[in-house]
Amino acid sequence: MMKAYEGDFIWLSYGDMKKEHHLLIDGGVKECRERYADVIRVIFAKGESIEAIILTHIDCDHIAGACEGIAKVDAEVLQRTVKKIIFNAPEKIHNEILVSKNSGEYGVKEGIGFWEILKEKGIHNRIIERTIAGEIINLANEALLKVISPGEKQLEKLLDKWEAYEKKYKPVGHAPDLKQVKQNLEDLTRVQTGTDSSVNNASSIAFLFEYQDIKGAFLGDAKPSVCMEGLKKIAIKDAYPVDFIKLSHHGSISNTNLKLLKKLPTVNYLLSTNGHEKKVPSKVVIAKLIRNCQEENKPEIMLYCNYDWWESQYHNKYFTQNDRQLYIDTGVLKISLLDGEGTSVKDGLILYGK
Repeated sequence: MMKAYEGDFIWLSYGDMKKEHHLLIDGGVKECRERYADVIRVIFAKGESIEAIILTHIDCDHIAGACEGIAKVDAEVLQRTVKKIIFNAPEKIHNEILVSKNSGEYGVKEGIGFWEILKEKGIHNRIIERTIAGEIINLANEALLKVISPGEKQLEKLLDKWEAYEKKYKPVGHAPDLKQVKQNLEDLTRVQTGTDSSVNNASSIAFLFEYQDIKGAFLGDAKPSVCMEGLKKIAIKDAYPVDFIKLSHHGSISNTNLKLLKKLPTVNYLLSTNGHEKKVPSKVVIAKLIRNCQEENKPEIMLYCNYDWWESQYHNKYFTQNDRQLYIDTGVLKISLLDGEGTSVKDGLILYGK
């Protein structure tokens, strides 16, 4: 998980040490553009390929760094490196959203639309404009992407009623308020989670990545109800164990529920946020992870983070004394700050924070 401020920017590499293949999942906020461009150049210098650039949905904390980063990379580098671009936004939406000169967060090269950049770089024919639940995308070395969000309905609604990004929208269930932080995790396990009403998040691409014996779920900002339906479309009816889940929407209370946690059982959860812009994870979500752990008779859960939000945003007071005694000191809840050294999750699976 790259340090992407309040956003998502994930660089996944798979294969062997002699030849790796890569996925770039989202690109963080616009301040990530140089790092995004550098990642592409590093992969090119190694003579390796980006199997897919995946932009999960049209929120700026997911796509701005990627759009502006791509604009900074030489056309030859992109043409020789990038195989696919997966992004559920046709040319019409690209032009309307990404060309606005009034929006500093979405302007790319002062108003040149993303499609125009792709055309300029000679890679516009590599974009897949429509990706929906039930599709299975084959990658090199027999790796698979199994798409579980969005469904037809969510994508149609995006194309018909996308939200204007010049307007600030109300955050959905991100940070707990001070009152909630003071509550014990034990008392939050039964709190009901809400429903994310954002058209954009409902259209988010979520998928399972599978390679050899490793399985991971990348949920973008997707809604759990949509993911549950999507799992049915790839013939997953019973519990389907995975090695990790990248939690949806930076730990928002409206994007994680027990049904999805039980459908994709794991003890390893990835959380991407620095806690700014009120994107500290909801304490209710962490309580739900603990509750699911206990109900499934798991000894512990691991929460892997790319920032120490629990310290930097709450000065180490996010967890109460009761939380520490019941869960942290006992090892039921372990929080790991990822770094460049890497943390081994299982044989062949290493997580980094860069």
